[in-house]
Amino acid sequence: MASAAGGASGKDWFDCLPDDLVHHVLSFLPALDAVRTSVLSRRWRDFWVSMPRLNVDVGDFRDDGQFENFTVHALPLLDSSVPLRSLRLRSSLHYLSALWVNHAVKRKVAVLEYSGRAELCSSVDASLSLASSYLTKVVLKHFDFDYGQFWPLIDACPALENLSLKHLRIVSCLFYNGFRINAPNLLTMCLDDVNVNGPLGHDSLVLENLSSLMTASVSVYHCFYPKHYVKTELHFFHGLSHARNLKLIAPLYEALFEEGLPTCPVFNNLKCLVLGDWCMAFDLYPLRCILRQSPMLEELCVELGEEECENCKNRKPAFSYGEISPFWCDRLKTIKIKCTEHDERFVALLQLFCKILVCIEEVDIDRQWVSAQPPDSSEL
Repeated sequence: MASAAGGASGKDWFDCLPDDLVHHVLSFLPALDAVRTSVLSRRWRDFWVSMPRLNVDVGDFRDDGQFENFTVHALPLLDSSVPLRSLRLRSSLHYLSALWVNHAVKRKVAVLEYSGRAELCSSVDASLSLASSYLTKVVLKHFDFDYGQFWPLIDACPALENLSLKHLRIVSCLFYNGFRINAPNLLTMCLDDVNVNGPLGHDSLVLENLSSLMTASVSVYHCFYPKHYVKTELHFFHGLSHARNLKLIAPLYEALFEEGLPTCPVFNNLKCLVLGDWCMAFDLYPLRCILRQSPMLEELCVELGEEECENCKNRKPAFSYGEISPFWCDRLKTIKIKCTEHDERFVALLQLFCKILVCIEEVDIDRQWVSAQPPDSSEL
């Protein structure tokens, strides 16, 4: 048996594995299971304390009490001198989550993925800190955010503000008044299934100084148009004006997008554009407005997957739209329209394209049938 397990010498095969390989294997395990490997052999007793990646999921524990006990006893034993490549954390226990995040920051973590509860957005613990010059990627899911709660965390991190933040993804989160994203080195940004709360006059979500942005996706699946709000000109689109690829998905109607149209900038770099139902409002005004401001556009996709919101059918525009001067989309070569089989808006789109395309016969127009249901956020 000894020979079969460890070779001719009878040595335990666990002791034959190189340290780097052991750490690589442990990186795929949940933190709880990684700790349990300490009983495999004497040599493995302390491998888990220097894992280069941590995967901590409250769902792996019997209850919150077991997770708290694990955090209290295991976290202090981790080797803080070993740089951490990534932390993947899922927990709704804010004070315990802050301990894990703060530990990761001390270990110069590069990638942070932090998720709260899917069924209920959580707030960020006041003791959590992202003050680091090493973070290059941040993924946040299921949180309530406002400027006072979250953005000071980013402001305290010069690398995120000036150098290192390249990719940002925020999923299923609630933004309150004055939330700002200011990251001049950001390359990709995904705000998926976001919800904006608060009076629009306070600029609930502001995107600014995103001069390096290449690809951006903003998806809002819950119609937001409060009965009472402060009428103002939002500058939401200005932060997206440098993007080459842009996706804006929202139902009819969505104030976050609509209120930014009067000051819509020119998208000089935009090559590929995807728009949702919101662009069809008010005789296709949003669509016409953005197309006019996208002189370099080559590919357009219009995804019509939802019915018009019952509460908004009789709503009047928040401001006077006025006329859009004639324009041509002379670089537009590919158009995709995703809609249900009997969606009458398809004809309206064709009528518009006949007016703005130099030669519609040279444009590839593809109609794709979809079922009448909201889009799946997992596909974005």
